[in-house]
Parts: sequence; structure tokens; C-alpha cells
Amino acid sequence: MTTTALVFIGHTKERIIESIRSVRPYSVGKIILVVGEQESTGEQKARGIAEELTLDLATFFDVETMQIDKKDVMRAARQITDRIRKEQAAGNDVLLNMSGSLRTFSIAAYIAGCITGSKMITAIPLYNSDDEEIGIEDVIDLPSLPVNPLKDEQIRILTALSGDRSEPAAIPSRKKKVVASKTKSGAGGVGSLDELVLMLKPTVKKGTDDFASERSRLSHHIKNFEIMGLVTKTKSGKNVVVRLTGLGEMFV
Repeated sequence: MTTTALVFIGHTKERIIESIRSVRPYSVGKIILVVGEQESTGEQKARGIAEELTLDLATFFDVETMQIDKKDVMRAARQITDRIRKEQAAGNDVLLNMSGSLRTFSIAAYIAGCITGSKMITAIPLYNSDDEEIGIEDVIDLPSLPVNPLKDEQIRILTALSGDRSEPAAIPSRKKKVVASKTKSGAGGVGSLDELVLMLKPTVKKGTDDFASERSRLSHHIKNFEIMGLVTKTKSGKNVVVRLTGLGEMFV
């Protein structure tokens, strides 16, 4: 199986090159150089290094460049997670190389790596007596925090909360006005638990024992999701709006 390496670009080209050489045993076929979206003098330098690396590496690897948010760590983590899952869906293993990374990139990459179960590495720089970086002392594997995979039913509920309307549209409750809601990243939400019940099981009738049972089951899931930091609940009049957090979106 081929490995795709996401290499996060900072201002240390030599360290990045050494770290890429160190991962030859992983059968890397594609390298994705990750730079920041924002315009700044520092980012211009990083993009210049990415351009130089593209020319240096193109003979040996399929090389691409992608941009992520340099300031919003959670948004960057979502962007990285999306790319990892795209590579995994294509049958590739993924390696996250944070050896030359900016701090915010490293944090975002680590979050994404833990959620997706990707392999992660970083390099320890080697310095001379004048405190000048002269190479790499070692490349170390970064351990992943144990993140329990969600069950299919939990993913289905989170997907509904994300605004995916691939299932038949539900008829809102007449007693409670459904509150339309959007997170900053554009993910949808539901304005009441009844709406979520009807969204997931449009054939169940309100006022029946089946509806009450489904409502209780979903309430239990939402409570656990809130404890896990995957959703937020906000009072809006007589309704409680449920939205995915940035972390919740990454699990969908």
C-alpha cells in the first residue's frame, strides 16, 4: 500500500528534506506540502520553500500543495482531516510529517492525526556549539491519544446534525417552531429534539410510544455528545438548538 505524506512547511527547508529522507521505509508515493492560507511575510517565505521543495522532490514523488488556516487551529484540523480521509478513501496510508512545522500547524495536525488514526512524526533538530542548526538529531514517532471510534448509529446522528439532508425531509413540529441554525463553518443544526427524531425516522408518528422512545434515545446520545465536546446546546425561546462543534464535524 502506498503512503501519502502530508509535510507541513515552516522556514527550515533543510530539516524538512532530512525528515523526508528518513521516511523512505514507508513507501511514500505522494507528498502534499501544507502551507498557510493567510497572506504574510512569513507565509511568503514558507510558500517559497514549498515551491523549491516541489522542484527538488518532483523527480521522486507525486507532489502537491494545499493551504490550511494558519490561525484557526480547529478549522485547520478539519481541513487536514478532510484531506486524510480523501487519501484513505483512495486506499492510501497517511503519514503526517511535522518536522518543519509552525506551532499551530503541529497542533492542528496532531488533532487530525489522533482522530483519523494516522501515523505522525517530527524531527529533533541538531545544533552545533554556536547554537546553529546543522541537521537532525533524531526523527521520532508521535503517539496518538486513544480516541474511541464512534458507532455507526452515533455517526448517523452527527451526520444529521451536520446538515446532511440526504434522507427524506422531516415535517417540523407545529407546537415548536424549528429554529434554523448554522455554525461558523456552515454546518447545520436542529432547533428541537423532535425535529431530529423526524429527520432520522420520518415515518414515526408524534404522540406514539415509538416516538417517545426514539426521543429518549436521542436525548441520551445528545447528552453524551455534549460531554464529549461534539455538540453544543443553546436555548432559543422554547427550543434548544443543537449544533455540531468543530470537533464534532471532524467525526462526521
